[in-house]
Amino acid sequence: MIDDTSTDGTADRLVELAAEWEDPRLRIVVHPQNKGFVRSVRDAIASTDGEYIAIQGSGDVAHPERIAQQVALLDERPDVVAVGCWYRNIDEVSGAIEQVRPNAATATGGVTTFSHGEMMMRRSAYDAAGGYRAEFTVGQLTDLGFRLHKLGSFATVPQFLYDRHVQGDGVTYNAGKVVQQAQFLSLARHLQKLPTEQSVDAALAEVREGGVSAVIPIQDAGVQMILAERCIRLCAYDRASDAAKIAAHLTNPSQRRVVEVIARAARSPFAPPLRGALRVALKATPTMRSLWMRRTR
Repeated sequence: MIDDTSTDGTADRLVELAAEWEDPRLRIVVHPQNKGFVRSVRDAIASTDGEYIAIQGSGDVAHPERIAQQVALLDERPDVVAVGCWYRNIDEVSGAIEQVRPNAATATGGVTTFSHGEMMMRRSAYDAAGGYRAEFTVGQLTDLGFRLHKLGSFATVPQFLYDRHVQGDGVTYNAGKVVQQAQFLSLARHLQKLPTEQSVDAALAEVREGGVSAVIPIQDAGVQMILAERCIRLCAYDRASDAAKIAAHLTNPSQRRVVEVIARAARSPFAPPLRGALRVALKATPTMRSLWMRRTR
């Protein structure tokens, strides 16, 4: 386990658990300086040699049978490079619970249906794909997913094996984080369209030097589409005030006005039926559905 310079006593608690359990499989590494999620995950994976890599989201709960079920599927199907499961989104602010039943077998071209936290993948595929890119602070699964899809197929265990707890200050709601995530998601798609590895390396060098905005500005059409979808989703799940903050980053005046109108309506006496209609639209409209399924990557 890697503690990325936590400030809440997690490192001390991990040491206590290690002494209590006396399990040689449990190794604890404490970073002297914060590296961020992606770099920490890269370090954790690099320090292991297991056949499978299981991701676990912060604050989330994996059901006891999750690991066994996913390992069984990978053992039975050598064509599959990564596996997920059905999961529940639990909004920590509103308390709303949403059941998500993704079908990874329908994912094509690198578009994953995983929320990331419930994912398991083959170590051999992870290594062959080049692993998580350190330049990504969010959106890392979309980037890795494109490369994994070139090596094999994805699959889903059709059971609810994972509870995803959505935090109020996380990438799903926080306006600044949402914008950055949208840029990195668009960056992942941009990299796949580049003709050579040299051009990919050059783009990543620009990101390291000047940040993601150096390659994918907020005005990018893909970024704007993701922001608009996120605004509608937030309105659908009783987070209209957060939607209004994100709408400020929409560069199309007409689009921004539409979102602002929906946000106001979502706080009116007619809000419940409107929110229900928006939820249906998110899952029924192909474009919105594809964006919705990869909203956290």
